[in-house]
Amino acid sequence: MPMTFATMTLSGLLMVAASSGVPSLDTRPTCAGAESDGLTSRTVAGCMQSEQQARDELASKWTNFPATDRHECVAQTGIGGYPSYVQVLVCLELARDARKMPKDY
Repeated sequence: MPMTFATMTLSGLLMVAASSGVPSLDTRPTCAGAESDGLTSRTVAGCMQSEQQARDELASKWTNFPATDRHECVAQTGIGGYPSYVQVLVCLELARDARKMPKDY
């Protein structure tokens, strides 16, 4: 499957962001629909606060995660166009925890 130039460029930017430090994500689109879903009591402000807390936690733990996991998790959060620090953090924690599971499980 051929990759477009835009896809290759975005992937390269995400790889640089993943390797150099916690990336800067625009989480406003992610939180914009927080009040509009009608199913939860989340607010845009609460969503943004959760994203900031996740970013702060990522900043303190970033170098503890393998570079390949950082790259993969940052790339995955860009799929669909709604980036999230919470999603990156959960992805990294799941990858870490999966490595700790017994091999025969």
